Amino acid sequence: MTSRRMWLPRQGRAVGVDWSGAVHAHRKVWAATVEFEVGRARLVSLVRPFSSGGALVVAEGLGPWLSSHGAAVAGLDFCFSLEASQLQRLGLPVTGPSRLGAAVAKAHASAESFRDAVGPEKKRVTDVACSAPFAPTNLRMFRQTYWGLRALAGWRGAVPPWSIHPGPAVVEVLPAEVVRWLGLPRTYKGRDLAERRRDLLRCVRASTGLVISTRDQLTLVSDADGDALDSLLAALSAASAWASGFSGAPASVVRSGEGWIYPVREHPGP
Repeated sequence: MTSRRMWLPRQGRAVGVDWSGAVHAHRKVWAATVEFEVGRARLVSLVRPFSSGGALVVAEGLGPWLSSHGAAVAGLDFCFSLEASQLQRLGLPVTGPSRLGAAVAKAHASAESFRDAVGPEKKRVTDVACSAPFAPTNLRMFRQTYWGLRALAGWRGAVPPWSIHPGPAVVEVLPAEVVRWLGLPRTYKGRDLAERRRDLLRCVRASTGLVISTRDQLTLVSDADGDALDSLLAALSAASAWASGFSGAPASVVRSGEGWIYPVREHPGP
């Protein structure tokens, strides 16, 4: 079990969203809200925020839901962009997912049309740096990328690394990267891996001091798909990125339009 201490804010609120591009997306999207007060962290909400609807309905609802939630930062578990040469070939915006999402929605009425236009999958610089298991348009990812970009079309808050102006921010995160940072096996999803999810949760609490109710602990461990747990990991990644001033992204990923997956950071102080 790790003895590393996660770099987290002393005050404020962070949200993590485990995303889905499924037909019944509302059943698969989870959101975790973590509050920080005087250096103490507490999981205050663990919900499936959408009660009904497919991917389009959920995508249209994400921005308003985030805006009304009062969080300083949200970590979203989907790709915010494509690989640089794909953006160039298709003439897509490189200034962040808000304009990119609007352009994608205008050009492609379906995730399948989007996938066909993009062509063979290619990993971004950040995918390689974070050892992301899938490229943005991998067969298991393209729907999630498409609907995620559409969800951020018109987003008015900050989107590091392109924009870090004051106001609510959204960042791209990767829950599997947090698990790796903690030094634990990646595989924790499956009906027979409840004990591994329990170990992961214990490790998270040891690294953060996070207070979690008994009810939420049961939900996190019993969700065999691991989506609820992924939303918590996404919230902690976002909070860590916020605490560190959204540092670490090279200027090249801003210019290329590829963006950056914000990894969890180790606390720098005593």
